[in-house]
Amino acid sequence: MEPYKVIIWGLGNVGRAAVRMIGERQSVQLVAAVDNDPEKIGKDAAGLFGFPEIGVKVTDDIDAALKLDADVVLVYTPLRHDPETGAFTPSAEDMVKVLNAKKNCITTIPLYYSQVTTPDLYKMINTAAQKNGVTFMPSGLLPGFYASHLPLYLCNLVDHVDELTVQSGEDDQDNTSSWVKVFGYGMDPDKFPQDKLKAGIAAYYIAAVYEMGDRLGLKFDDVKVSHEVFTAPHDLQTRGFGVVKKGTMMGHRFIMSGYVKGEKKVSLIYVHKICNDVVKEPAIDNHIHIAGIPTIDVEVQNMMPLEESYVTSAAPSVDVIPQCVNAPAGYQHVLDQPTMMPLV
Repeated sequence: MEPYKVIIWGLGNVGRAAVRMIGERQSVQLVAAVDNDPEKIGKDAAGLFGFPEIGVKVTDDIDAALKLDADVVLVYTPLRHDPETGAFTPSAEDMVKVLNAKKNCITTIPLYYSQVTTPDLYKMINTAAQKNGVTFMPSGLLPGFYASHLPLYLCNLVDHVDELTVQSGEDDQDNTSSWVKVFGYGMDPDKFPQDKLKAGIAAYYIAAVYEMGDRLGLKFDDVKVSHEVFTAPHDLQTRGFGVVKKGTMMGHRFIMSGYVKGEKKVSLIYVHKICNDVVKEPAIDNHIHIAGIPTIDVEVQNMMPLEESYVTSAAPSVDVIPQCVNAPAGYQHVLDQPTMMPLV
């Protein structure tokens, strides 16, 4: 079988991990890598990160790349942050550009379960995909594999589910992504736009709550979002943010829950913080709790290791390439496809 031919658009943290994975596999072949960073253009897409060279030079010409013979484009372009509303706007136009070039498209950008969260973008993407006879498939860690795929797989072990709670989080002290600035680490919490941050984070993650609810047959009467701020108990020395002074912001906990008849049914609890190795609260617990018959608790260890935290975001987008290429045209969900297996 011929390897799947892949274009990567966006060589940030997730793109870096995806390039390494593709270079190590026989079933996929990188044919183009696109980025707008002048420091990366003209360099080998893998070699620039210190990986064995892959024989593909980075270009900033996405139009030329899309004219190449390729089965799928992995889109890792940045979110657009609106400082007025705090929202992170997915680069849906980038996806449509790929689809209009008659290429299948996979992305980790939060266009996940968009028929509920952003129906206008869902319609735009689905229409473009169907018109061009190709597939759009969002796939990543969260929203995606950890929430909602893994919890829903585990629900198959339960006779009936009374409540589902998924907890996770990340230590951002080494996170070089520009969007991490929105958490205001080191800032005065009283001068920080907390409501805007809550709205922005909810827009990013809450699709997982809706999908888990829908697939469990629940129709939410209400969906609520809460936000807690944590300040540094003492000065914290970080690698990415310098010294975070005592009393300034060092952590956030977001709780997103769907309710039926006043009862909490599905919740996603997510923590963003720094220096988890020094300050344990708020805790980063990768924990799935399914209350039912029986009640199941699952801990996932080392899901986002500091040294390679983006691999677990990249892997679900690379491993789902066969499902995407072989799926019907249109906006498709991973959970509606044959089970995803690691590529070799």
